[in-house]
Amino acid sequence: MNEPPAPVGSDTGGSEWDLVGGAAPPTLGRLALYFLRLGATGFGGPVALANSMRRDLVEERRWISEPEYEDGLAIAAACPGPLAYQLAVYCGYIRNGIVGGLAVAVAFAFVPFLLVVSAGWAYTRWSDSWQLRALFYGVGPVVVALIVKACWNLGKKTLRRDRLAWVFFLVAFGVTVVIQKELVALFVVAGILGALVFAKPAIGSPPDSAPPRTPPVSPSSLPGASLLALAPVSIPVAMVPMKLFLFFFKTGLLVFGSGLVIVPFLKTYLVDQYHWLDHRQFLDAVAIGMISPGPVVISATFVGYLLAGVSGAAAASVGIFAPSVIFTVALTPLFLRYRGARRLDGFVRGVTVAVVGVLAGTTGLVAESAIGDAMTIGIGIAALTTAFAWKKVPDPVLVFLGAAAGLLVYPILRPDWLLK
Repeated sequence: MNEPPAPVGSDTGGSEWDLVGGAAPPTLGRLALYFLRLGATGFGGPVALANSMRRDLVEERRWISEPEYEDGLAIAAACPGPLAYQLAVYCGYIRNGIVGGLAVAVAFAFVPFLLVVSAGWAYTRWSDSWQLRALFYGVGPVVVALIVKACWNLGKKTLRRDRLAWVFFLVAFGVTVVIQKELVALFVVAGILGALVFAKPAIGSPPDSAPPRTPPVSPSSLPGASLLALAPVSIPVAMVPMKLFLFFFKTGLLVFGSGLVIVPFLKTYLVDQYHWLDHRQFLDAVAIGMISPGPVVISATFVGYLLAGVSGAAAASVGIFAPSVIFTVALTPLFLRYRGARRLDGFVRGVTVAVVGVLAGTTGLVAESAIGDAMTIGIGIAALTTAFAWKKVPDPVLVFLGAAAGLLVYPILRPDWLLK
C-alpha cells in the first residue's frame, strides 16, 4: 500500500489494483456507459448517487479502490460543484485522465439534459393549463422544505461547533439579508481571511507544509477559468447563449454538496434582479430539476430552454457543470498532493462557511413565492417533517406526493395568488 498508484490513463495495473483484488481497469467506453446509465436512473440526491458509485465501482466492479474513492469524495466536498457529479468526473479522470473525465461529464448529464429539454418543450406549450398549475402548486412548498433541509445539512457538516465558522456564517447571513443578493467580494474576502484564521499548523510539521499523498497527475492547467466567474454579469433582454453560459458558470462556482442550496441564490438573480423569469416559472424550473434523474442543478437546462431554446439549454448546462470539470482536471493533482496544507484548507473553509451564510440568508425569498395560503403551509410543514423524521424517503417521492396533493386540492381552492 506504500507504492504509488498506476498513472492516470495507463493500461497497466498498479498497487491500487492489488487493493481491489487485481481487477482490470475499465475501458473508457465501459466507464462512460456506466455513468450514462446512472444519469438516466439516478434518483435520490447526491448522497444516494455517491453511495451507488461506492457500491458499483468500489465493491462490485472494483474499478476504483477504496482509498481513491475516499480521496474523490473529499475533493468533491471541498470543491464547488454538485457532489455526485464532481465525484463522477473524478472517477473518470483518475482512471482515464482528462479524456475520461470529459467523457464521464458528458455521459452523466446527457439523459437528464434530454429529459429536461423535453420537459421545457412541453412546458412552453401547456404552461397555462390548470393541471400543470396544480402540479406546481403542490410541488412549490415541497421544494422549499427540501431547500431548508439541504441548507441545514450543509451547515451542520460545515459549521459544527467552530465559533470562528459561526462568525463567518453570521456576517455573510446578515449582509445577504440586508442587501438581498450575493456579492462575489464577500467570498473572496472570506477565503482570504479563512486562510489566516482557519489555518492551523500541523503538529510535528513545519508551517504551510503537508506530506504528499500521491504523485500529481499532469492535466492541462486552466488558470484563468476561475477568474471568469468574478466578472460582473449583465444580460440584456436579447440574451445569447454565451451570456447564459457566463451566468451559470458563475453560479456553478457556488454549488457545494446538493444543488438545492443554490436555489435561493438563483432566485435573487433570475427573478428579483434580472427579471428573466417570474416567481412561478422559477419554482417550476426547480421542480423539474427535482423530479429529473441526475444532479438537481439540471434546473439550469430548463431555465436556459425557457430563455433561448435548445441553444440556451446547452449553454446553461455547460456553464453550470463546467466548474466541476475544471476543478477536477486542474486541481485534483494539487489536492491529492497538498491536501492538509493549512493555508489552502483555511481558504476553502472560509469560502465554504460564507456560502452557507449566503444561502441561508436568501432561502426566505424562495418561500415567499411558493407559500401563499394555509394549504401550501401545511404541505411545506408535512414535507419538512417527513424529510427530517424519515431520512430514507427519497426527495423525488416527496415531490411526487406534493404534486398529487396539488392536483387534488387546486380545483377546489383555485388560489388566485398563484397567478400573480
